[in-house]
Amino acid sequence: MQAVILAGGLGTRLRPITFTRPKPLIPILNRPLIDVVIEMLPLEVDEVFIATGYMGDRLRAHFGSRRKGPRVEVVIEASPLGTCGALKNIESRIKGTFVVLNGDVVCSLDVTKMLAFHRKSGGVGTIALWDVEDPTAFGMVVLDKKSRIREFKEKPRKEDVVSHSVNAGTYILEPGILSMMEPGRETSIETQVFPRVLKKGLHGFGFRGYWYDAGTLDNVLAIHQGLMSGVKKGKDFGRGKDVALNGPVLIGDGASAGDHTRLGPSTCIGNDVRIGAGCRLKDCVLHDRVRVGKGASIEHCIIGEDAEIDDGVKLRNRIIGDRERVLG
Repeated sequence: MQAVILAGGLGTRLRPITFTRPKPLIPILNRPLIDVVIEMLPLEVDEVFIATGYMGDRLRAHFGSRRKGPRVEVVIEASPLGTCGALKNIESRIKGTFVVLNGDVVCSLDVTKMLAFHRKSGGVGTIALWDVEDPTAFGMVVLDKKSRIREFKEKPRKEDVVSHSVNAGTYILEPGILSMMEPGRETSIETQVFPRVLKKGLHGFGFRGYWYDAGTLDNVLAIHQGLMSGVKKGKDFGRGKDVALNGPVLIGDGASAGDHTRLGPSTCIGNDVRIGAGCRLKDCVLHDRVRVGKGASIEHCIIGEDAEIDDGVKLRNRIIGDRERVLG
C-alpha cells in the first residue's frame, strides 16, 4: 500500500529555524517531525511519497540513511502544486487505495482503524474528522446517519452551524479520484474536488484525543506539553547539585545541567545540550548542542541547534535560530 505526505510549506511562522531546515525536519520530542508522521501509517504501507519543494534535498539526505520502515521517495516540486497538483503529479505511480497525510500534523488518529472503516464503507474516499467548539473558522462537514458526507460548509455563520466536525487533513482515497484533478495547477482537493464527488461516496471518520498543527511556536510547544509525560532522561545525563526536574521533562543523550538549575514543566532538552548553573527553563524546547550560560531564564521558547545563550539572558516567547548567539 502507498501513502502520500504533503510537505510543501515554507514554515514561515517558525522562522528563523526554518531558514536552515525544512519544517518536516524540526525536532518533535527529539525526533524529526516527518518520522513522527510516518509512524502514524498502517503497517501495510510499504511505499511513501513525500511531496515537497523547499529544501527538498535536505529531506532526501535524511531518508538516504534510513534503514527501517517503508521505502520513502522525496518528490521535489519546482513550484507549489497544492494538494491536487501534488497528487496528480504522481498519479502514474499510484497503484490502488492510498493514504494522504499533511506533513505538519501530529494527532491521535488511528489510521489503521480508519482504513478498515474505509474498506467497509466503500466509496471513493474517507476523510478524518476532528470536532472543534467553533467550526465557523473551518470547513464544517455534515454527515448522515451512516457517516456519509452530505455537504461541506466553508466557514459557516454561527446560525448555520449544524455540526462541529471539521476536516482533519488525513484522507484515504481510491485512485479514481485522481481523474477529477487537473495536472500542473495549484488546486485544493478540499474545495475543488471533494464537493464534486459526494455522489460517489465520501465518508467521514471521527476520532478523539489530540490534533496539533506544528506550524507555530505555540503549537510546537503544545505538542510537547501534550505528548510528554513524567521525567525521561537519556544516556549520560550530567546533573549538578540541587537540580530539580519538574515533569513533564524529556532530556536527550549526553545533556548536562549545572548546580541549582530548574528544568520544567513542559521542557524538552536535545542531545549534548549544556545548561549552566542557576538556570530556569520552563515550557521550552532546546535542540541539539545548545549552550545556555549561567543564570539564564528561558520560557515559552524554541532554541535552534548549536545556539548559544549568554549568562543571565532572559528569553520569553522567542524562536532562536540555529547557531545564533544571544548576548547578555
